[in-house]
Amino acid sequence: MTYFGEWRAVFEFLAAEVEKQTSIRDYLLGEKVIQTFLLAYLNVADYYLTRTEHEMGKGFADLYLEPFLAKNERVKYSYLIELKYLTRSEFSEALLQEKLAEAKTQLQQYAQDPRVHIFGDKIQLKCIAMVYCGWELKLMEEVVI
Repeated sequence: MTYFGEWRAVFEFLAAEVEKQTSIRDYLLGEKVIQTFLLAYLNVADYYLTRTEHEMGKGFADLYLEPFLAKNERVKYSYLIELKYLTRSEFSEALLQEKLAEAKTQLQQYAQDPRVHIFGDKIQLKCIAMVYCGWELKLMEEVVI
């Protein structure tokens, strides 16, 4: 993820951990449970400065992984992650696609913020949309900007 931009396996692992380590009652808070869980795990390693609800492009990005170049100058990728959440009772394929479209629109907006481009060509930005339904990761997709 850090050096080669191969992010999918990391988030598949984290989705499995979310499912294993949370209880049904945790989901009374919806998306915040997922966001907090990801934040905790992503901060275990110090490759990134992990920002939550970071103001970008006239909105608030759920997660922005800013390369911590002072600690590791070999990092090659940064990440903007937009999470969407559906309760298990409201899930439908149509609503899943609607949430994905919302996430894509937001990521395109956030990716225009000059702060994600301060590293120039040295760091490549990847934008990831994720939709959870309860504890289950239903969809994750890289959004090409």
